[in-house]
Amino acid sequence: MSARQGRKLRAREAREAREAAAMRARAAATRRKRLRLLYGMFAAAVVVVALSIAISSGGSSTASAAGGGKLIGASFSSRLFAGLPQHGTLLGRADAPVRIVEFADLQCPYCDEYTVQALPTLVQRYVRTGEVSMRFENLSFIGPDSVAAGRVAAATGQQDRLWNFVDLLYLNQGDENTGYVTPAYIGRLLEAVPGLNLSAALRASRTPAAGGALAQANEVASQDGIDETPSFLIGRVGGPLRLFQPSSLQAGPFVQAIDGLLGRSR
Repeated sequence: MSARQGRKLRAREAREAREAAAMRARAAATRRKRLRLLYGMFAAAVVVVALSIAISSGGSSTASAAGGGKLIGASFSSRLFAGLPQHGTLLGRADAPVRIVEFADLQCPYCDEYTVQALPTLVQRYVRTGEVSMRFENLSFIGPDSVAAGRVAAATGQQDRLWNFVDLLYLNQGDENTGYVTPAYIGRLLEAVPGLNLSAALRASRTPAAGGALAQANEVASQDGIDETPSFLIGRVGGPLRLFQPSSLQAGPFVQAIDGLLGRSR
């Protein structure tokens, strides 16, 4: 093993150790952040109380749908995407001046962090106004649960509901490679997606097309040099997309980058 390979291996092992140690604390923290966002945006008392109960019981996967508990965030997620155009993996107007491509694994805790902390602000401020479109490239390298969930996400994309399903999954994400992506878990998520034909989605998830969608996303990531999640490409329509490495997974760095592409001074 070369010195460079040794450094990469040690870095990977250190990262995995940090992720394992911080997983449950991060899940609780991100759900508390979503709770504050829910309260600020909608003041929906029923949702707030439900989320507060989930958080007070630990905020981990055992308190969410991944552990057989109450489904978290269905009302908020439904409102977030209500009325927005979706076409397969695309969210927002196809002719929006700014494009963002997200590469994510549905088991990735950092992808969950981005979805909770940044995505709602970006959707409300830019996608809903027609200024930004978002495309989701569903990678599936963490483990079997990634593949199982990814196939269902691809199936929901056939009904133009992928973004609803993915958001709900992140809000109810379990611990990596624990086998939490069960038929019962998937069924509860699908039942909470507005306007979705559940039985059709389940059938579609078992077809070669669903697996092909994951293979295609992995190929796109390879072509673009993407080797970690979440990763982002950003650019204006008609121009090249560039790799965007935010300083944090909160909304601020994304807002700054988008405003710059839109020609807005800060």
